[in-house]
Amino acid sequence: MSDLLTLEYNLAELPSSQHRAGLAGLVLMLRWLEKEPDKKGICKVVNIDETSAKFEFDQEGFRYLFDKAYAASKEEVETDKIRKNKSGEEVTPLRHETRTVLDKRGNAKEKTVYFYPQVIPHGAFLVDFDRSPEGVWIKLWRNMIWSILRGVPATRRPYDERSEGTFTEDADKVWQDLVKKSHQSVDLPSTYFIGAQANSAENVPFKDIARFQFLLHFWSFVTQVYVPIAWKFDRKSSSEKPQDNGYALVIPDVADIKTFCDEFPDLLRGRGSDILGYRPKECLIDLAAEAGLDMMHHIDERLAGKAHQQVSDLLLGVDVVHLEKQGNNIRLWGNSRIDPIKRNLDEYAHVKGRNKNRLFRRQRLLNLLKGEHKWFAGFDSLLSKTDSDQTIGQSFFRNDVRTAFKEAEEILGSITNGGNNMDSQPIPKTMESVIYDLVWTYIREKLSNKYDLEWGKVKGTPQERDYNEKKGKIAREAFLAIRSRTDDDFIEYFASTICSYHQFQLKESNGFELIAQALYDEEKRNQVRTLTMLAFSANGYSPRSEQQGESNE
Repeated sequence: MSDLLTLEYNLAELPSSQHRAGLAGLVLMLRWLEKEPDKKGICKVVNIDETSAKFEFDQEGFRYLFDKAYAASKEEVETDKIRKNKSGEEVTPLRHETRTVLDKRGNAKEKTVYFYPQVIPHGAFLVDFDRSPEGVWIKLWRNMIWSILRGVPATRRPYDERSEGTFTEDADKVWQDLVKKSHQSVDLPSTYFIGAQANSAENVPFKDIARFQFLLHFWSFVTQVYVPIAWKFDRKSSSEKPQDNGYALVIPDVADIKTFCDEFPDLLRGRGSDILGYRPKECLIDLAAEAGLDMMHHIDERLAGKAHQQVSDLLLGVDVVHLEKQGNNIRLWGNSRIDPIKRNLDEYAHVKGRNKNRLFRRQRLLNLLKGEHKWFAGFDSLLSKTDSDQTIGQSFFRNDVRTAFKEAEEILGSITNGGNNMDSQPIPKTMESVIYDLVWTYIREKLSNKYDLEWGKVKGTPQERDYNEKKGKIAREAFLAIRSRTDDDFIEYFASTICSYHQFQLKESNGFELIAQALYDEEKRNQVRTLTMLAFSANGYSPRSEQQGESNE
């Protein structure tokens, strides 16, 4: 039908992570097409190594490639409202049904649902790699395509036309560009490249090289899709309601094209099938940038059993783009670059696995992304601005804080003794341990002096509940008092109130000296304030199962 078109790419020559991801997507697409029974023409990978790939096409095979990349079908979708067009006129549905459903009170009522035709992108090889029973991962990808990358209806034409029948206009145009002006510049629309526009603020047009732009048709097939969740706290019900906050797209910046394409299918097959709401549970995240850590962590897990391979061998890093559709506009809320640092991936897995409270986990992840090694960094702002019912009043938050204090001491002990439990040396006092001991002594002594309550006497008795409630009351009052004080006011309250009881343990260490020096250093004073609020949070009211582990006097 036509002469062969040969294209050869080297990762180093490609201008962006989207182009390099597109090269990986093209390789995976062509490998998948080789196994398709209806394959037409020539479209194949001729050669591939770590840094380069070579392809051959004829025009029939080129059209076949585009047909599969933009394959779509018309399906019925249901809605509980009649749709309206831009003029406000009602759109006639294909059909409607009346169903009997139960309302919130359990009463039966009739509900009418309407069915409309909708074009659904197919997803090529992503369908085969989705092992979830209900296909939740491919649904997530399709939703992202339709609301973000093709969120403007006019950009959906390649899918719309193919859902109706034969369409080759887009493939033929790209073919002509590659045959006649492969190394010349062409317009670069935002449909293919995130952030592109017709002209910049300086009226400079966005352009790309024709042979490079061809790759941008395929980067979405290797992009991992996540959903950042925003939570709205209802003080009346003391509950939180989740809200979707757009999509976080993880674009892999490929360093080894061959190995990445070998490993990527198994990465997709290994995704979890648990559902939360109507989304895959694994795709729900606290921060948009967390998506990059999560994807690289899963790759790291896959490579763990393979000798001499790590994430940095496959990826230069990942770019995370946070996008949301509002009306007919696609908002770019932010983008970030995450490097494949093994220590950070291990820390991410630890934080994600151990911390159950959303607010606590989110702050720890922010610290990790900022390169902040102090686990308590940033909590001063969080504790000062967040409703106390969500922090000291939330059991999972208290548990996570307690765990963090304990882990900090265990890590220090391991460093002090070189990881050897035999002939261990006394663990030196740190700011965290000093303040935790000081706060616990204050609570314990106040319980004894004011309420005549001691854990050893009330444990297992009816008074145990009273002990827990009074303990929580003391901790909350002190927490709120500290939260409302800064600088000299905080120093005065800390010295006159929190330190008002005998601190025998601190006398035997350098605790008092450590605290005194910190209070008169602005940076360290803020750390003392933060740690004190966290220590009171950790010692707030807890169930009996937790109390037994924290009341060893």
